[in-house]
Amino acid sequence: MRLNLKQLEVFNAIVLAGSISAAKRTLGLSQPTISQQLAKMEECLGTQLIYRGRGESLRLTAAGEYWFKAAGRILKEFEFAEQEHRTLFDEKRLTLHFGTTPSLRGRFTEVAAQIALELGHFARFDFDWALTSDLVVENINAHLLNCGVVSAASIEDQRSSMHVEHLFRDQIVWAVPASISEDCIEDTLCSGVAPPGCESLTRYVDVTPEIPWRARSDNWYRTMLPFASPFFGCVTHQAAVDVVAAGLATCHTPMALLPNLPEQVRSRIKVYDIGAFSRDVVFVMPKHLLSLTPFAQYSTRMSEYVRETYGASAFNEHVQPLPGKPGQNRAAE
Repeated sequence: MRLNLKQLEVFNAIVLAGSISAAKRTLGLSQPTISQQLAKMEECLGTQLIYRGRGESLRLTAAGEYWFKAAGRILKEFEFAEQEHRTLFDEKRLTLHFGTTPSLRGRFTEVAAQIALELGHFARFDFDWALTSDLVVENINAHLLNCGVVSAASIEDQRSSMHVEHLFRDQIVWAVPASISEDCIEDTLCSGVAPPGCESLTRYVDVTPEIPWRARSDNWYRTMLPFASPFFGCVTHQAAVDVVAAGLATCHTPMALLPNLPEQVRSRIKVYDIGAFSRDVVFVMPKHLLSLTPFAQYSTRMSEYVRETYGASAFNEHVQPLPGKPGQNRAAE
């Protein structure tokens, strides 16, 4: 029995996902099937690749470390050969797989699709999204996506294998129900007590799963609104803003989300510059794909278009300065 590509794909996905159960999401296989493929690979090699234990994070044996690196190289070479074949001999079948997150997808879906069509090299454009930038990058590493627009923090450990184009700095803003007056906000920030009729300032929306700037968001609430509690939990920033629009709480959200909001939602919120933190948004693509002309052209066109047209500064008119004393909005820095 010899190793096969499927076993390498399964092993690579297990390590990237952090566990066999987590790999189900990227592989689309059942847990017993994944375990079986891993067992067959270990049988072929005659050695254990992963230490198994309850409640422990995934740990690789020395052989596992070697084959994880080897699998990454082999899978990238295979993907490159497949793409190059399509480019050289069957361009009509070349597919572009693009991904991003819910807070960015409305902003970039149209642009990504338009550029793919204009280049004329691709027979198909597939768009996908994941809840977080980390999951988008995981899908790129698992060869489910060719490229994506993500938070720069999600590719810090991937820069050696990724081509990265900085797009813009996305400001994190504070969303408040439009029904709350600026006087009420200022009084609350200054006194540390929410006046009657401003109960929504005593609650905020906790966005899960973890986001890179989560700790700074929690610290801002502890500093500026120490009495506020994370009463609501949502899995996307859009859902969090929906709760705010209903007049129930406040939340932090990336400014890039604002242009994607329906008017009926945007008209019922106000957003404030808290001056505390932001995220860098980048376009990412595996470096080996840049040797293929269609992908190199797509990277250049997409990055240039977004920087010129969709920079965060284009939407500054939606953001108001935080009411209160000068410098008060810097308390969380």
